[in-house]
Amino acid sequence: MKKTEIVVNIFGNDYRVISDDLNPERIKEVAEIVNVKMKEIHREFPLPSTTKIAVLACLNLVDDYLRRDDQHKKKISEMEERIRSLILKIDEAVP
Repeated sequence: MKKTEIVVNIFGNDYRVISDDLNPERIKEVAEIVNVKMKEIHREFPLPSTTKIAVLACLNLVDDYLRRDDQHKKKISEMEERIRSLILKIDEAVP
């Protein structure tokens, strides 16, 4: 598999990213999300430590991810229940 290598800038620092499965546009998109989140954290809490800003950004991003994952799981559960209900109705209607 071809490795993709790209340099991205996050919060004023360049990072060389190497990936087996992500295309360059996806890597840029991910880096931009992290960059925006770090700038947002820094505006709200002007901490002198880039590491602390990065950790807070990471915590925020993972919280967003987990919240969306919970919503997704809930929707899947609701759809599964509706499907079960429809199957029961079909079974009752068809002898």
